[in-house]
Amino acid sequence: MTLRRKIRWLTWIGLIGCLMAAIPALYLLRHGLIAERERMAGALVESSRTMLNDLDREAASGAIPREEAQARARLALRALGNDPFHLTVFTDGTAPAGWPPFSHAVISQTRFEPWGWVVAAAANIDDIDREFLMEAAAFILFLLALLVLSWPFSLYLSQNVVGPIEALSARMRQLTEGRTDVDVPGRHRRDEFGAMARAMEYFRRSASALIERDERLAGIMNNVSEAIVLVDEHGRIEEHNPAAVALFGVAGDSLPGRALAGLFVEADRGRVQALLAGAGGAGELLRAEALGIPRADGRVDAAISVSPLVVQGKRGYVCALTDMTQRLRHERELMRLATRDRLTGLPNRAMVESMLETAVERCRRHDRRFAVMCLDLSRFKLVTDTLGHQAGDALLQEVARRVSDAVRASDVVGRIGTDDFAIILEEIADGAEAAVIADRILSAFDRPVILAGNEHYVRTAIGIALFPDHTEEPHELIRAADTALYAAKRLGGRRHAFFRKELADQARRHLALDGELRSALVNRQFRLHYQPKVSLIDYSLEGFEALLRWDVPGQGMVSPGEFIPVAEDTGFIVPLGDWVLDEACRQQRAWLDQGMRPVPVAVNISPRHLRHRTAEDFRRIVDRHGLPPELIELEITEGAVMQDIDHAMSVLAALKAMGIRVAVDDFGTGHSSLSYLKKLPITTLKIDRSFINGVPQEREDASIVSTIIAMADMLGLDVVAEGVEKTEQANFLRHHNCTQVQGWLTGRPVPADAALDLLSKRLKSLAVPEPA
Repeated sequence: MTLRRKIRWLTWIGLIGCLMAAIPALYLLRHGLIAERERMAGALVESSRTMLNDLDREAASGAIPREEAQARARLALRALGNDPFHLTVFTDGTAPAGWPPFSHAVISQTRFEPWGWVVAAAANIDDIDREFLMEAAAFILFLLALLVLSWPFSLYLSQNVVGPIEALSARMRQLTEGRTDVDVPGRHRRDEFGAMARAMEYFRRSASALIERDERLAGIMNNVSEAIVLVDEHGRIEEHNPAAVALFGVAGDSLPGRALAGLFVEADRGRVQALLAGAGGAGELLRAEALGIPRADGRVDAAISVSPLVVQGKRGYVCALTDMTQRLRHERELMRLATRDRLTGLPNRAMVESMLETAVERCRRHDRRFAVMCLDLSRFKLVTDTLGHQAGDALLQEVARRVSDAVRASDVVGRIGTDDFAIILEEIADGAEAAVIADRILSAFDRPVILAGNEHYVRTAIGIALFPDHTEEPHELIRAADTALYAAKRLGGRRHAFFRKELADQARRHLALDGELRSALVNRQFRLHYQPKVSLIDYSLEGFEALLRWDVPGQGMVSPGEFIPVAEDTGFIVPLGDWVLDEACRQQRAWLDQGMRPVPVAVNISPRHLRHRTAEDFRRIVDRHGLPPELIELEITEGAVMQDIDHAMSVLAALKAMGIRVAVDDFGTGHSSLSYLKKLPITTLKIDRSFINGVPQEREDASIVSTIIAMADMLGLDVVAEGVEKTEQANFLRHHNCTQVQGWLTGRPVPADAALDLLSKRLKSLAVPEPA
């Protein structure tokens, strides 16, 4: 039987009972109304507390700032506190004296510990007392009238009193079921039912907002890639999101109740427990990285952030975990790329320098010595230019392997340049031990390296610097070893050399000289002198050789033997060689314009100059001055050809086809052979002065010179003898059909104006008399 029907049947009994107990019933009615207000005040306080807890959880999870959460709380509390309910929040945690501001009231309050707030609800009951007195008198009269009209009255009562209560009860039940989209009736009423309806409406709105917020938070937790785990104060899991199941690799229903630390590898469990304990004490976010999680498909590295969470006085923790396995793998790979050479796998220059600093500190602390070696490969660029970069890479890998095999296991081998390697030898007794290891490294290259199916012999040199003998500074050690390497290469390579102070002075001098050379070219300090070539038949002028001179203001001439090697090493020889050829052509053009009868002028071309220029480059310089090509002769050495024989052959062949004469300078000191000669597209051989010095007294030199002349005659080549200083040398050469010579006997190098005088007079040398 419904409440509505019960009231109808009990109306008669009630009315009679009310007549008999009108006063107690009225008193009980008053007490009930007051209790109802008391209950609703409590409900408002409890609703407020629930709302504050939800907002606090949002603030703790980082969804919203705490200040915004508190602002929202104040706004919602003000909305809930409507007449006759006064809902007040005391942020200082204490209700002031004199609150509430009316004498008769029911009060309910609670303390919200996380924020230190006190939420209090008060309902004035003075209106209930007034209404009670008025309604008591009317009630008695009314009951008397209802004795006659009891049944219509019961109908009225069920419709107007029980009906709203049933409606509010039904809405309350729906709200408790989570349906916040219901409409609460009676909000427009001005009585207690209206107040209850309005309070319920505010509660519905707040509950709707909280449910919506809770659903959003749940959606965020269920969709974020980070694993989120809520644990209690004992470190056991209470809640988790799906990402946590994926991270730990276990069934989701097995996580609640498990110790969080137990899900990590044994070595990291102590770190996790310490992190939870630290977060509980510090009350702030703590983080740890590279924690191992064992899974069936392999170990996973994770980062964890822990922050404390207090809900209704119960302490717990919010743990956010991120899978950082890929990041750590990338970081390790980046570290490897930053410290290791990609091609050989050896430490790179940065890592070698770091290890060198460590070795210096260690040996300085223990009063020990160690050595640093620098090694490089001769003609490495020739390999890459002729066989390709893949062959160059294969060569570097083989060099790295052989060097690593030749040193001790405790030694460090690194690649510090394109074809430069460094070796750190720790715990050596003296320089002799370092020399033994250096010789062992050099011996490793006695065997050829197979590149592109062919055998190639690698020519290496090693420079050695000792700590603390030569220097105690890490960066200076590599520089000292590199300086010693340069000295070893100058001595021919395939050997080692120790650092000496004079080597550093020489290196500094070369560095300074390089800058001075470049400045000298800009400031026009270079000059060409011309040494005549004379015929031994009629002593006529047959040509000149242009020789470079450097006239330093205030210092005089600098020996070519001092600056030419520096220019060759630094690469400055290329622009300098271009200038020499251009200046020789310019001078030839000037002599022609002055009406002189032209003779060929020979210009020396260095090995590096030849490697970096083509035949067209040389021809453009000649054509710039409008010279007939046969008036220019380019002199190259055998070594220049052999450094890059394919390139040299193509350039020389093109030059000869253009009409430019090509001579092999210092012939007989290199790879001289008949098979070699017949392949070279040349026009002239120049016999080196070292052989001319020994004729005719030295039988061996005389045989070599006569053989060279015979070879040249057989191949149809002109022959020029260099360094002729004695009459008997000239007679020997003329007797063996070498008719063109140059040297101090026939003329020393002279400036351009003196060479012009020789051209104008066509002076026949009297220094070579007719044979008797």
